Amino acid sequence: MTDGGVAIGDHVRPTEAGRDSHVPAGVYRVVGTDGDAVTLLLVGDAAGRRVHTGEVVTVALESLAAFEPAENPDASRSFATRILSQLAGLRWSLRLLWRSIRSRPIPGTTAITLLLVGAFGEAILPVSETVLTGLFLLGTLLLTYLGRMGPA
Repeated sequence: MTDGGVAIGDHVRPTEAGRDSHVPAGVYRVVGTDGDAVTLLLVGDAAGRRVHTGEVVTVALESLAAFEPAENPDASRSFATRILSQLAGLRWSLRLLWRSIRSRPIPGTTAITLLLVGAFGEAILPVSETVLTGLFLLGTLLLTYLGRMGPA
């Protein structure tokens, strides 16, 4: 990139001349910029296929001349592939949440009970809609907290 002008969200790849640098071949998304450097996240392999490595590199702004614009690896995925990927992510999230609840049965059961009572309690409990909404939100927050903590 001869002008060095990149913005967050742009995709770049090292050119043939830039392959001898410390940056491995692949497609990178610009995730940060400052006056002297650009932070890049590896999002595609050398063939442009999507990867999830979490590898982050920082490149000096003057070294950006060894990079060229690249296509977003997500743009080439079909709609069905993107939906299946989202469903797989949801499945893993639910699986981790279930493991977290199983490892902490009392808070997990409490969270699920609060959520269910808040959602379906109007026929059972003589309380206002505000109380039921509060119970639902409290159960949701507790489940979220348990999910973020991960399994014990």
